[in-house]
Amino acid sequence: MSFRNILNDSLVNLDNCGDEPIHIPGSIQPHGFLLAIDSSTSIITVCSANCQEFIGITHEQALGKSLSQLFDTAILDFIESFKVEDTKQVRTINYTLKETDYIISIHRSVAEIIIEFEPLHAQFDEKNSLYNSSKKLLSYIENTNSLLDLAAVVALGIKEITKYDRVLVYRFDKDYNGEVIAESKEAHLDSYLGLHYPHTDIPAQARDLYLRNHLRIIGDVDYVPVPLFKLETKESTRLDLSLSVLRSVSPIHIEYLKNMEVASTLTISLLHKNKLWGLITCHHSEPKYLSEEIKSAVKLHGHFITSQIDVRLLNEEFEIAGKATAALDDLISKRFELERTDIQHLIENESVLKLCNSAGFTAIIADKVYGVGKTPSEENTKRLALFLSEYVKGDHFQTDSLLSISNDLSFISSYFPGINYYSLNNETDCIIWYREEYIKDIFWGGDPKISDDSIERLTPRKSFAKYADSIKNHSRVWLKSELSTTTNFHNFLQIQLRTILLLEEKENQKRLHTILKDTNAELENINWISTHDLQEPLRKIRMMASVLVGGNELKALPEDVQSKILKMQSSAERMQNLITDILKYTKTGAQNSNFESIDLNILFAELNKEELIDSFTTNEATLLVGKLPNINGVPFLLKQLFSNVINNSIKFKSPLRNLEVSISDQTEAFNNDGPRYHIIEIADNGIGFDNEYKEKIFKIFSRLNNKEEYDGSGIGLALCKKIMTKHDGFVTADGTVGQGVKIHLYFPIA
Repeated sequence: MSFRNILNDSLVNLDNCGDEPIHIPGSIQPHGFLLAIDSSTSIITVCSANCQEFIGITHEQALGKSLSQLFDTAILDFIESFKVEDTKQVRTINYTLKETDYIISIHRSVAEIIIEFEPLHAQFDEKNSLYNSSKKLLSYIENTNSLLDLAAVVALGIKEITKYDRVLVYRFDKDYNGEVIAESKEAHLDSYLGLHYPHTDIPAQARDLYLRNHLRIIGDVDYVPVPLFKLETKESTRLDLSLSVLRSVSPIHIEYLKNMEVASTLTISLLHKNKLWGLITCHHSEPKYLSEEIKSAVKLHGHFITSQIDVRLLNEEFEIAGKATAALDDLISKRFELERTDIQHLIENESVLKLCNSAGFTAIIADKVYGVGKTPSEENTKRLALFLSEYVKGDHFQTDSLLSISNDLSFISSYFPGINYYSLNNETDCIIWYREEYIKDIFWGGDPKISDDSIERLTPRKSFAKYADSIKNHSRVWLKSELSTTTNFHNFLQIQLRTILLLEEKENQKRLHTILKDTNAELENINWISTHDLQEPLRKIRMMASVLVGGNELKALPEDVQSKILKMQSSAERMQNLITDILKYTKTGAQNSNFESIDLNILFAELNKEELIDSFTTNEATLLVGKLPNINGVPFLLKQLFSNVINNSIKFKSPLRNLEVSISDQTEAFNNDGPRYHIIEIADNGIGFDNEYKEKIFKIFSRLNNKEEYDGSGIGLALCKKIMTKHDGFVTADGTVGQGVKIHLYFPIA
């Protein structure tokens, strides 16, 4: 059997202390001893080198043995119940070994269970002191209002219980720089109250341990670390001591404490919303250890502070919130006529500044800038709004240091480092509150910028003398109560703007309705003129042309005059047809007949008898009509629809062959997923057209052919499309040049 020392003896200095693996030091403090067992076999896998001082057995003798070979059933039963519980928390039990009372702490570390033995310490008038401290806890709520007051009495209470020389309550900012917000100390000591410490004093890995292990004691900074020895196995790794109560401390931290002339310390973590909010730190000028009862009492004090953080912060903001709420009530209680001028009066009211104690306020609405108080220029306001519309992910953003967001915003941040931004209805519309620079004097516990390369000591903490510094390019922080009030104002303004836009849109719709009504009246007049007044002179022109063409006078006229008279007659007839088609087109839009079920077979029989038979006989054409369905529609309009499509086929017949027009039901062929439309196909073998123009042919007055060669008004197929729309259907056309056209009419089923 072999074992090895797992002491982490790598060199730690100021350059690499930020990466120091302080959770696996491989050593412990000497005031207790440590064993680790395999969680499944209870074989001792790790043992501290000082176990012989406590239990008379060397680490060589202990390693590899079963725990049952060294201890009685009290410990063994405790370990077994811990295994069954399967918890990640630390569990403790009092135990007497060789006439010495111990507190035993156990916890899991991967596949091992760590067992730590600390001798119990009976201290001062412990019971009476703890009783009095518990009574004081109950009075804290009644006697303190602010968080600072609460922290001060907690510091005093912990000092009375523990008898440390100094007790500090230490709060972190968002970057983990610390500030001493409360202190209780012996009279001869210099005060640290109000001093700040940089985040480097407590590096990230140390903060992580404070999150996991809420109470930490260093009984004597001059202790000599006791190494841990571990059984050699293929999977041998360093033992994780994150939750250990005896874990050895970083030499850098020991140096730090010696620079402060501190001999022993106690640290309690203050957690709020699962983050490290701060610490309670106790210092003493001599070595000092605490009993388990006192440790529990001081942890209770720490929990009490953190449980009261939100309540106390709200108390501190209550007065500010009251003033902001009063300003908001004053603004929203004003009577508005819901016009843009009233919004301008609202925005330019100085009460808007009181909502969050700002220096200025601007609003951009429909590219117009409104403002009150101290604000950037209109141009710079728009530049800032454009930047924020792209930078902000959401409707709201605030900062007390605009310079930290972007160096490109110096045109604003130099004057207004604090902004509180809300987006409005579109990308650039927004409202922004501004705060001017607030130069804050901070007193550090030693100059955080000093370093000393002449000796290998912890810097900047050789000296803890007060050092003054100033923070610039910042405004005062936006408080939660202020942000809550501005959010309420933003919501109120949004509602007002939307209401105004809706009213403006309503007025615009009324105006457009009036214009449309007047336009329709004008169109009716034009329609009347087109269909009635224009037809009278046309009839006279056609009658006179017919008289000339039908008599002998025409032959007596010169040929060029004869040609002109014939063209005049043709133009008059085309104009007559155009007027007739326009009348049909407009009547289609005004048709409000109720739909009825129509048998298309009967409709085509009537249409053929009334209109089509002469046209097909004259043109030597053939009409083939298949079995057709019943559809819902207006008979008059459907006759017009089919007549126009078929006459269009006759008009564009091919000179190379006799015309054939076929009408068939294609419903089943086209509706693969089940019929939704009745599809009527009208196919011919005429001249066809290029499919590039398949949409154009349905536009009114649109023609693909020379009007001299093919007569017509260009309204026929446009009228067909309009009729199909009225029947909640649609029409398509597919042509092949020189081969013909297929028109498909889609009528909805049901």
